[in-house]
Amino acid sequence: MNLAVLHAKDPKGRLFWKAVNRTAAAMNAPVQNPALEAAVTKLKQKRIRTAVKVDVFQDSLLVKHHPEMGVRDSQTGGLWADRKGLHWANPYDKRVWEYNVKLCLELIELGVDEIQFDYIRFPSDGDMSRIEYPISMEDTTRAECIGKFLAYAHDRLKPAGVALSIDLFGLTAWKSEDFGVGQVLDHIDPHVDVLCPMLYPSHFPDNFLTLKHPSQYPYRIVKSSLDEMRKRTDKPIRPWIQGFWYTPEEIGTQIQAVEDSGISAWASWSPTGRYLPTFNALAERMEMTYEAPEFYPSLDELRSREDRISTGNTRVVNHTCYREGYSILSLDETLSGEKNRHATLYDVVFSLDESIIDRILTRRGRSFSDLTSPYTKVSFVTRLIIQDLGVDPRRMRPSPIYIEWDGDCRFTESIPPHRLETYHSGVDNQT
Repeated sequence: MNLAVLHAKDPKGRLFWKAVNRTAAAMNAPVQNPALEAAVTKLKQKRIRTAVKVDVFQDSLLVKHHPEMGVRDSQTGGLWADRKGLHWANPYDKRVWEYNVKLCLELIELGVDEIQFDYIRFPSDGDMSRIEYPISMEDTTRAECIGKFLAYAHDRLKPAGVALSIDLFGLTAWKSEDFGVGQVLDHIDPHVDVLCPMLYPSHFPDNFLTLKHPSQYPYRIVKSSLDEMRKRTDKPIRPWIQGFWYTPEEIGTQIQAVEDSGISAWASWSPTGRYLPTFNALAERMEMTYEAPEFYPSLDELRSREDRISTGNTRVVNHTCYREGYSILSLDETLSGEKNRHATLYDVVFSLDESIIDRILTRRGRSFSDLTSPYTKVSFVTRLIIQDLGVDPRRMRPSPIYIEWDGDCRFTESIPPHRLETYHSGVDNQT
């Protein structure tokens, strides 16, 4: 494995790095505590190539703030929404092109190796009869429009030395004409370095290739699709294989289909972010065993660290002493005109290290597994605090909450005086 694909911009329009673009900043598009920069740095240290996925034309945030750039609903006059309730930017609008390319230029400055365009198409689901494009290009088909955007992006981005790739519907391997979304190889091929068809067998329609349920034939779907695609392009192909719903054996079957097509590159996708089946498929093929992955530092690794002091607008919201095994938490006060990222109990608990959260839940007899999301675990701990303090979380005010996670892991407002003094010194430094 030598490539990681990282989500940089999602269909809601959220950005996962500290973007400085004025349009993005005005919409609060960058998420709180974005992790992309740190991930790119770490992957580069491991000599793993980084591709960042930019969802282009599905962008609810952009068109809610700039409806003039959006796809309109001919019946309501407002923004059109797809089946998931998400809004789309107008692929014909060159202001949308410019916004996305400027974001890509920022990503290139972070040192990424590849820009991977996704949702580089027209809408495909929902009530399509109500779609209206307030701006269009005269005598330009949808496929030509997508090609023109890619040519524009290529001219702006390639001089920086970055590779360009594009995610494509699996059916593009089979169709030489547009099937409504504007993805036709002839218009795309000249402007990108890598083609990434999404060959998920479960996404192909029933009776495709006369197969009643194509999902039951992962090898045939992937192999046949790649054979068709290679007839129509000489560009490198890196297909997406289905890393979800399938067993390691079925995932391995898809990898074999890629190799049997004479292609050495592929990527696996799982919407949950869980790739154990894919790693198990690789382990079986390579006759080796992988160590269990570690997603965050263990408690033993944290023991030697200096105290953690996380501050809000007016106070310390998390003072954790790793050596002595305790934490003091507090809600923050909201100041006029200031964002408050620690206004709720849930927000504050999220500032705890996940290994500490695991210790608390284990000591308190709350069951969870390696697959339990951090959001769920934070919810468990939040309920424990409410239970221990006997409070209504809606009426809580900023006040220190103490827990010895090396002890009984009970939350209390009674704090040993010498530890409270240390906490207050941090508050004084903050004020």
